[in-house]
Amino acid sequence: MTLASLVFEGAVALLVLMAGIMLWRVDAKLRALRSGQDGIRASIIALDEASERARASLAALQRAAKDSGEKLDGNVQRAQVLADELRLLVDAGNRQAESIVTRPRRKSIADHFPDGGRKTAFSHLKDVR
Repeated sequence: MTLASLVFEGAVALLVLMAGIMLWRVDAKLRALRSGQDGIRASIIALDEASERARASLAALQRAAKDSGEKLDGNVQRAQVLADELRLLVDAGNRQAESIVTRPRRKSIADHFPDGGRKTAFSHLKDVR
């Protein structure tokens, strides 16, 4: 055996030793990944729970929005009915106001009785004199 072959075999042995160490480290990481020790499993479980809570919250929000929409529709319909009724009342009031304004002025009592009103026995006596 020559010195060059001895150095070459030493280098190969060193490379094989380094490869073994790297394989040992990769194996440890794979074992940790499979057993969930690296935190990924816990993260996945937490993410799944959060997505379930989000789904439940969205469903509750949809129900609340539907209920609110129905209540709002009912309120809008009632308001429309009240607005129509108020419009009718205002129109009737306007018609009455116009009829009062355009109505001919009533005659006063003096216009009806220029002589001073109802004739009595006393006023007849005055007329005879």
